[in-house]
Amino acid sequence: MVRVKNMPSSRGVLTLLLSLAVVLSVTWADDQFDNAWDGPLNFECPAGEFISSVYSVHNNQREDRRWRLGCSAAPYGAIMPKCSWTEDYVNSWDEPISFMCPTDYAVAGIQSYHDNRFEDRRMKFKCCKPLAYKTLSCTLTPYLNEFDGELNYTVPNLRVLTGWFSVHQNRQEDRRHKMLTCLYRL
Repeated sequence: MVRVKNMPSSRGVLTLLLSLAVVLSVTWADDQFDNAWDGPLNFECPAGEFISSVYSVHNNQREDRRWRLGCSAAPYGAIMPKCSWTEDYVNSWDEPISFMCPTDYAVAGIQSYHDNRFEDRRMKFKCCKPLAYKTLSCTLTPYLNEFDGELNYTVPNLRVLTGWFSVHQNRQEDRRHKMLTCLYRL
């Protein structure tokens, strides 16, 4: 084997390439979330859309979750002239979340902030009501994640997200989440 002086070894080149890949993947991954670690989450769907997907990962060093939320047009092209945010946060630190939009409304936005002392988030929700539409046949999912685990949920077709439930565990400093969805009909 011929070695050229001052040339990094193939192992050194491989290490450099792997390091670069990790840096780039972390940079790209940061752009894919709607909040930073320990940072606020302020997410609103565009007018006429509801939250249709929820993805979240937990970090044990930060004891926080990052969120990526997606939106879809309201079923059947519904127009939503009436929207409002919850007046206050729907949970206290380390306490359960048991939230439902008012009757015939669906979730179109989420705000939250993190506290390092409690290692938890408090949440607010924006709910919107399409004209002449009703919610019916509502169902609650089982828990969608384990403590410290990934959450990856897509609202089924012709359904809308109408509620959010979660419990906090101090041992893991994390939450498990359930979602309430309903059919939308004229």
